[in-house]
Amino acid sequence: MTNSKWILMLVMALGWLGLFAQNSLIRFMDTSDYTLSLVRQEDPEYPTLTPAAQRWVVLAYLSEDDVIDPLSETGEPTGDDIVNPYITGLPGTIMGQVATGLLFGPEQAGSPLGIGAAVITPDHFGKYVYIRIFNSTRIETATKYMVQAKAFEVTQPDPQMINILPDYAWDVDPVWKWIKPEPEKQ
Repeated sequence: MTNSKWILMLVMALGWLGLFAQNSLIRFMDTSDYTLSLVRQEDPEYPTLTPAAQRWVVLAYLSEDDVIDPLSETGEPTGDDIVNPYITGLPGTIMGQVATGLLFGPEQAGSPLGIGAAVITPDHFGKYVYIRIFNSTRIETATKYMVQAKAFEVTQPDPQMINILPDYAWDVDPVWKWIKPEPEKQ
């Protein structure tokens, strides 16, 4: 075989590998102010067009089944759920973090949710993904979270736009869940 044929075969093989190694981008969106109104139950002053340093953490989770398990008292997932192991590579991001953090706006457009996408690698296709919003800019200082009521099954590498309303709304029983038991009122 000539060198050009080997190169052509190598290019074709790499192309096939590329087809099977594609990630899935799952973008959760809410074009209304529904999510913002729930966030403002926890912080009435949470701003639209939030500066990056003030954005609350949003983490993506994966589950083997369509059951969203609660967090432990240490903030770790329970049951068969795990934090999405993908790290965006942006400075300061942690495992599972949805890239932009909690961002709303602009108000003129109805204060839509704009949190970027969760990146799911092919080894997690067939699992379910969902997100949690924490009431802090850092997981370590968060005391509460809100979570979706239903998870989305990831089956293919194509980008997906998931509308929070009406199909993947927030669990509102209650909206904000304590990570540790609620402190007793004095």
